[in-house]
Parts: sequence; C-alpha cells; structure tokens
Amino acid sequence: MVPITKPGDIFDRAHEWDDLATFVTDSAPGLRLGVVRGRRRHGKSFVLERLCRAVDGKYLLALRESRPMALDRFSETLGGWLGFRIGRLEDWASALDTAVEGLTRVGVPLLVMDEFPYMAEHSPELPSVIQALYDRRGPASGGPPFKIILCGSAISVMSTLLSGNQALRGRATIDMRMGPFAYRDAAAYWGADAETAFLIDAVLGGAPGYKDVVGAPPENPGLLFGWLERTVLNPSHALFSEPDYLLAEDPRTGDRPLYHAIWETVARGATTPTQIGGLMGMDARTITYHLDVMSDGGFIRRDQDILLQRKPVITVADPVVKFHNLVVRPNLLDFEMRHARAGWERSEATFSAKVAGPRFEELAREWTRRHAGEAGLGDIGHVGTTVVPCREHRGHEVDVVALDRESLPRHRNTTITVLGEAKHTATQRGLSDLKRLEHVAALLGERGWKTVGTVYALFSRSGFTDALRAAAVDDHRITLVGLRELYGAS
Repeated sequence: MVPITKPGDIFDRAHEWDDLATFVTDSAPGLRLGVVRGRRRHGKSFVLERLCRAVDGKYLLALRESRPMALDRFSETLGGWLGFRIGRLEDWASALDTAVEGLTRVGVPLLVMDEFPYMAEHSPELPSVIQALYDRRGPASGGPPFKIILCGSAISVMSTLLSGNQALRGRATIDMRMGPFAYRDAAAYWGADAETAFLIDAVLGGAPGYKDVVGAPPENPGLLFGWLERTVLNPSHALFSEPDYLLAEDPRTGDRPLYHAIWETVARGATTPTQIGGLMGMDARTITYHLDVMSDGGFIRRDQDILLQRKPVITVADPVVKFHNLVVRPNLLDFEMRHARAGWERSEATFSAKVAGPRFEELAREWTRRHAGEAGLGDIGHVGTTVVPCREHRGHEVDVVALDRESLPRHRNTTITVLGEAKHTATQRGLSDLKRLEHVAALLGERGWKTVGTVYALFSRSGFTDALRAAAVDDHRITLVGLRELYGAS
C-alpha cells in the first residue's frame, strides 16, 4: 500500500486524512463502506473531494430534488465517468449496481456520495439497497476492491445509519465524525494572536468553512466591532441567518420556530427540560422529544456532572448560534436598520458574560485535556465540571475538574488531579480565588474523594495579582494559565 500525501491546501486534518487514505487504499477484495459525518462548514466535502483527486475516485454531490430527477442525474453523471451513455436507471438497486460494476472495470477505486441525507429523504430505501449491494459484493465475494463513502451534514440522519437495527449496522469499516478545529489549530488557521483568536472562537467556534465566508480576521481585539459589523451583524451577510441554515440541514427539525425558541431559551440559561419547558409554556415531557431531536442533530449538548449523579446540563453546541441568540436576536431591529454600533454597545456586557465567559471556561477544560502536560500535569483522565454542595456558601460551581487516568466519573474514592477556576473578566485573579479552590478541595475530601495532591489551576484573561504569582512560585500545586499560556504562545 503506497501512502497518499495529504494535499497542501488541507489545513490540519492529518489524522482524518490518514484514516481515509488507509481505508481507500486497502487492497482487500470486495466492496467496503465508510461513513463521514459532521456539521455544516466543517470541511468534510473539501477533504473528500481531494481524496477523490488523489486516488482517481469519483465524487457525487446530492441535491435537494425529486427521486426521478436524482436517478436521471446519477445516470448522466455515471455515463460521463464511464465515457458512454447509460440508459435510464429506474431504481437505486440497478443504479448502484451498475455504478460499482462499471467503475471497478475502469479502475476507479472509490465513489463518494456527499449529502447522502438529501438522497435518503426522497428514497428511504437507499440504506437497504446499499446493504443488499454490500452483501452481494462485499469482502466475502472476493471481487475487486471498491469503496463507497456516504457523507452528510444532517447528524441525526448520518448517526443512525449504523445504529441499532438499521440496514447498514455492522457493515461500515469507517465511521468518522469530522468536528471543528481544536482551538489552537483554529488560531493557527486564522493566523491570529491569542486574544484575537479567542474572540473569533467565541463568535464562530472552530468551523473552518467560516473563513471563506468572512474573509480576513480582525488584526487585533480593538478591531472586533468593525469585523462583526461587516459579517455576523450585517443583515446582508450569509452568517446573519446562520442558525436558519444549520436547522435546515436536518429534516427532523420541521417546526423551525419551535427549535429556534429552544435554542434561545437554552442560550439564555435554561439547562433542564423543566426550565426550558416552563419558559416556553410547554410541559417538560412534551419538550423532551424536541430536545432529543436537537441532541441527536448536534444542536445542543447534554453535559454530565463529572463527580455526582445529576441530571445533565443542557447547553447550545454551536458558538455562532449562542452569539446569534444572545447578541443578534435581542437587537434585531437595530442591526436590520444598520444601527450596528447601538446594538453592539447594548450587547457587549452580555457578550462578555454569557458568550465569551462560558467559552473561556470550555477552553480551560480543553487545555486541561490536551495541553496540561506543558505545565507538568501528567496524570489527566476525564475532565469536566461539578457543583459542590456547601452550607456556608450555598454551593460551588467548579469550572474545571480532572480525574486521574484510572478514575471513572461519578465514582466515590477517586483521585482528583486538578480543580480549576476560569474567569474571562477584567479583574486579575488573586489569593481569594485560590482559597476558594482549597475550600472546595477540603469539602470533596470530607466526602470521600482523594484530594491530597490536587493541583489548583487558575485561568484568567486579565492575569494574576503579584501575591498569587508569588504563591505559585512557592507552591508547585498552583498553576496559573493566562491567554498566552492557554494558546501556547511563546
């Protein structure tokens, strides 16, 4: 097997490319299937198009069209690939069988069917057709090697293709979820310094496709408003209605106003079905179905407490959606009337507290998972958050909790390696923040968790007081992480 060099215009994605290249170049006999899924603008199509070029494969982008139109277009496209006209194909069984037969004969090793959910919407028999094709032409057939990759942005559709009793269950060799860039990779992709990269991340997250839409990033944080005014706050810009496009990708989110209302309610702080339903005037049991749809589609997240058995906390998954619901929608009239400055000034405090602040906490947890070794923290297992009951202070929300590698979440007598506080405020963190973490560690120790060697990590956008820095010099259990350290800037 000859390795395929990743094209120079693909940023990052080294592991994804290697996995796909290994799958496609496997010379084992028979048909093999792969699934690639991920949200809109995460670069799936970009990577798969270049994979096809590298191996002389064929790439088919499905459209929203009727079944007869899709079959006719498939027949015409296949004829173009093979170099001769193909008669009308009446069904997908004959269409795909003809495609595999014809493409293998001319030495084409790969067929990518992108936006597969569009095809499955008008032809729900397609997974079963592909199952039958695989059973007939799969590895046991001993036939020539051939690969089919199904790709799509509708996560709820793509994630169920291989689940439970579905037709393709157990038949795919690769099931890849292509997510956004990690935050440091996103900073390198945008070519931005740590502070600017963080603000871009707080607005757009790590989806690489946004760069083509918004162009050059702001050169420094002071230019953020001008960049926002030209892009996400501009009613003529595509990103002004990005949540609509995201919902439209999923065929299960038919009642768009309802799902927008759920998004807005969650973005504003509702975290349980009871809270969400109450604010929307709906029963919690009724809203559960819609929350499941949004969770399956990757529109919301359910985050579990890492230490205690509690109901999961529901949050908005996409930074751009949270930004839209907390900044754009409340000031929609201002932005539509091109009074962007007034709308933004009214929203700056909300952006800092409810968009940038929570995102900073997420990146603190990501730093702990991926980069804590830079600060000498080696024994890092599961990372999450918790709420610690306290009679004296009515409880403590802890932004970062890391267990050692041998410990499992929600088990007593496990070892806590890191307790962390993350603040994206203009105030420097000081000794009072350290004392709070020490108090939390004492409470957890009294209740059975092992905290003897726990490291106290303080994450701050605005730096640390001299007293706290001096304490960190004297005590190796104190780790201070500013924006530059968070981003690995020298």
